[in-house]
Amino acid sequence: MREWFNGLPPYLQATAFGLMASISAAIFSVFVRLATEHIDPLQAVFLRNFFGLLFIAPIALRAGLTPLKTKRFPMFCLRAVLSMGAMSFWFSAIAYMPLAEATALNFTVPLFGTILAAIFLGEKVRKYRIAALLVGFGGVLVIIRPGSETVQLASLLPIAAAICMASAGLTIKSLSRTENPTAIILYMMMLTTPLTLIPALFVWQTPSLEVLGLMVAGAFMANITQLCNTNAFRVYDYSFVIGFNYLRLPFVVGIALVMFGEVPEIWLVPGAALIIGSALYIARREAKLNREANRIKRGLSATASDLDPPPSNRKS
Repeated sequence: MREWFNGLPPYLQATAFGLMASISAAIFSVFVRLATEHIDPLQAVFLRNFFGLLFIAPIALRAGLTPLKTKRFPMFCLRAVLSMGAMSFWFSAIAYMPLAEATALNFTVPLFGTILAAIFLGEKVRKYRIAALLVGFGGVLVIIRPGSETVQLASLLPIAAAICMASAGLTIKSLSRTENPTAIILYMMMLTTPLTLIPALFVWQTPSLEVLGLMVAGAFMANITQLCNTNAFRVYDYSFVIGFNYLRLPFVVGIALVMFGEVPEIWLVPGAALIIGSALYIARREAKLNREANRIKRGLSATASDLDPPPSNRKS
C-alpha cells in the first residue's frame, strides 16, 4: 500500500494528505466541543497539551537530547505564550459559538499574518495585497454584522485566536531558520503544558473518563492534522496545499448540523467566501514571489510566464 501511494503523482499525494488534514481538524473541533460541555475550555486546553506531550515526547526524544540544545530559549517561551493564547481563545470559541461561524472567522489567520509580517518583519504590502486584506476583513464584517441584534462578543474569540496563531506563526518562521524541527515541536508542548495548567487550576473540575477519552482522541486528531499538513507541504506546493485547509468548513458544517443541530446563517456563505478567497489570493501570490526570489538567487535570466514580474517592477 505504501509503495502504491508513493508511486502516485505528488499532487495526488498532497491532495490525500490535505483532505485527511481537513477531516481530522474538523473531528478535533467536535471532540473539543463535546468535552467543553462538561469542563471549562481552559481546562480542555491543558488536557490537550498534556496528552499531546505524551504522544509527541517518545517520538521526538528517539534522537536523544542533542536536538534540544538552543540559544534561543526566550523565543521558544514567546512562541509558547502565543500558542497558549491561541488555544485558549479557540477552545472558548468552539465552546460558546456555532462551530461553522467560529471556523470561518478563524480563517483570518493569513490575513493577520500578512499585517504582522509587514509590521514586525518589514515585508512590503502593496496595493493588490492590501485590496485582498480589505476584502477578507469585509467578509468578517458580513459574518458578525456589527450593529445587528445577532452580534455577540463571542465572535471576537476566533478572531483573537487568529491573531495569536498568526503571531505564533512568525515565531515559528524565525525559529525554523536556526532550530531543529523536533525541538520546535517538543519545546512548544513542554512549555505550554505547565503554562496552561495555571489557568486550568482556577476552573478545575475532576474530569470523567468520558471527557478524558474525548481529550485523548482530540490530542490524537490534532497530531494527525499536523502530520498530514507537514507531509502535504513536503510533497507539493504551498499554494496548492493551503486550499485544502478551507475544506474544513463544509466538513464542520455537516458535522455540526448532524450532531448539534446547528444550521448556519445565510450570511456565513458570502462572508466565508470573501475570507477564503482573499486568503487564497495572498497564499498564491506569496508562493509566486518566493519562486521568483529563488529564480533570482539561482541567477536565471528567464522568468516563467505564470510568475510575477521581477521585484523591482512587480505590484503586490
